Amino acid sequence: MLFTNIGLLAGLAALGIPIVIHLRLKRKKQRLRFSTIQFFQKQDQQSTKNRKLRNLLLLAVRLLLLALLVLAFARPYLPQNQIGPGGQKRRQVIFVVDRSASMQANGTDGLRWERAKEAIQKTLSGLKPEDRVALVDCSTRSDVLSGFAPSVAISRALNELQPTFGRGDIGEGLRQATKLLAFTDPKFATTISVVTDLQRNECQKLASAPVPPDVEVKLLNVGDLFTSNNAITDLQLNVQGLPRAQATLANYSDEEAKQVKVDLAIDGKPAGGRSTDLKMGAITNVEIALPKLAPGWHSAEVRLQGKDGLGLDNVRYQSIFVPQAVRVLVVEGRKTSRSFEEETFFITSALDPTQGTTNPSPARFMVDKISPNALVNKLSARPDQTPYEVVILPGLRQIPSGASPALSSFVRAGGGLMIFLGDGISVNRYNSEFKDLLPAQLTGIDSRTESNVPWHLGEYDTNSSIFAAFRLPNSGNLALHEFSRRCSLALIESNVVTAQFDDGTPLLIGRMLGQGRIVLVNTSADTSWTDWPKHKTFVPWLHGVGNFLAGRSVIEQFQSATNFMSGQLAETELGTAAGKRQFKFQRPGEKEIIVTADDQGRLRDLDLAMPGIYTLRDQGGRELQRLAVNLPAQESELAALSPNEFQQQLVRDQTPRPTPLAASLFGQTSNQKELWRVLLMAVVVLLFVELLLANRTLA
Repeated sequence: MLFTNIGLLAGLAALGIPIVIHLRLKRKKQRLRFSTIQFFQKQDQQSTKNRKLRNLLLLAVRLLLLALLVLAFARPYLPQNQIGPGGQKRRQVIFVVDRSASMQANGTDGLRWERAKEAIQKTLSGLKPEDRVALVDCSTRSDVLSGFAPSVAISRALNELQPTFGRGDIGEGLRQATKLLAFTDPKFATTISVVTDLQRNECQKLASAPVPPDVEVKLLNVGDLFTSNNAITDLQLNVQGLPRAQATLANYSDEEAKQVKVDLAIDGKPAGGRSTDLKMGAITNVEIALPKLAPGWHSAEVRLQGKDGLGLDNVRYQSIFVPQAVRVLVVEGRKTSRSFEEETFFITSALDPTQGTTNPSPARFMVDKISPNALVNKLSARPDQTPYEVVILPGLRQIPSGASPALSSFVRAGGGLMIFLGDGISVNRYNSEFKDLLPAQLTGIDSRTESNVPWHLGEYDTNSSIFAAFRLPNSGNLALHEFSRRCSLALIESNVVTAQFDDGTPLLIGRMLGQGRIVLVNTSADTSWTDWPKHKTFVPWLHGVGNFLAGRSVIEQFQSATNFMSGQLAETELGTAAGKRQFKFQRPGEKEIIVTADDQGRLRDLDLAMPGIYTLRDQGGRELQRLAVNLPAQESELAALSPNEFQQQLVRDQTPRPTPLAASLFGQTSNQKELWRVLLMAVVVLLFVELLLANRTLA
């Protein structure tokens, strides 16, 4: 121990003052007359011994208190050895390791990841045993892989480290490294070694991670300024209209790629391909015809043939669900040779636009059109025939005999019935014939003349699957459509109004009957009462009603699976009915694992570590979803910063680094550990002890 003010140690001579005071203030005995002292003699001797002991203890405390006070003013300190055995300053190195997908690219000197490990091992070999090393991961989720430890331990951890398939953010990696500095000892020389290929997309947020000015940032660059690479950056499947797969190709090279071949596979089987030229720096779309797909889940894989800088992005995955088509029976009461003049023309065109073509594609609905007189026979299908799920009735001038009981039996058995109104209907006849079917009684027909403002759709229930297509913003303005005629209604209690006009009159009313559902639409199926069928929102709305009547969920529609990015934790929703249930989740090439949904039926934090097709099944083995996981498109562009550009984009933090607790307590500097603060704290404690002992002694 050394002292800053060693001359103040002469103050220790003041230790004699408490001794003199102690001897001078010794308690004197007083004589008192008593008849006898035989009962006091022993107790007085015991009290004298205790008092002497307390006096000696009090003297010792006062001597110690004074000695500590003198030592504190002398400023003692412990010298710190900041120089290693070789005469060099001790070092601590924080490795920020880029583990993004681009680190799996091939450079001029070989695989980037292998070069990165060699660069780290070379740095570790130059460290001394007393030096310290930490490891920070820089990938989709930057984190500290290892706190400060000897270089040997980091070397072992590095051998097991592999690159990921996700994105990287060097700025986030630097932010994690600077957090470690709060727990470092300032006597060490600190270096942050960034091991990366300097891909531009990963260095966009360097300014958001300021580095202290006394910390050296060393760059271990394993990339090239420019690397030629071709990639598939997107894949979309369309099974409506003309079935096709559309792949987006990008050329990140400085020369044109001639006759690049693209192959398509569906469910692991070849399904066609194309060749195309890729111009320098261009992005182009390639379409490949899809084969006819059966109902159920399907996986698509598009692969780019040939070798380039990064092979991971030469393949793209997608999945799609093809539901069983809803069989719809449409009643057409208007006889005409031209289909566009039929009352149900807009309905059949919206449900099945390819009906009647020579090569129809899979559609969501399979439509059969019949006359009113054939309705009863069609609903009495034989057991070996595929039953209809939905019947659509336009406004009928003549209601065929037996139609009402046939429709009632159909609905009660689980079918769906959609009833339109229109010109020529008889209000009384409808109320009489369809009294068991109508969700409301018709009381008359209202109309707006040319001088009146037409009605518009007002409120509608977005929670209903009928309007599921309009839940998101900018998904269609239903208030634009005009209605010139409608029926006034007497609503029957317990039936549900899912849409109404702007004046509150019901537009869409639903009811349950047995196992089936009925929807009354208070307008015509053609354009005689409304212009809605001419607007594009008519199609998704009609599909929503058809799926609702058929009992199909929203997910049971033609839709591509969400395109997840590899390396992320994903969430998928199965509905409230799946709450707390267990499911089987399978990653590409691995065994199934059991996952459990939360109360709302959501599967959280699904680890999508690598590209491919992931499957989700229930406990019975029924496939519920296929998740397509792809490499982030940003990783395909391998253009890099120069080392000078990297250093220029670094920001230095002028804010003083937080002082560690030990430094605050001991006054630690770069070469010494001061003790005067600890001594003053001990003086304060002894003052309280001295006060307690003094009170007991004088009592």
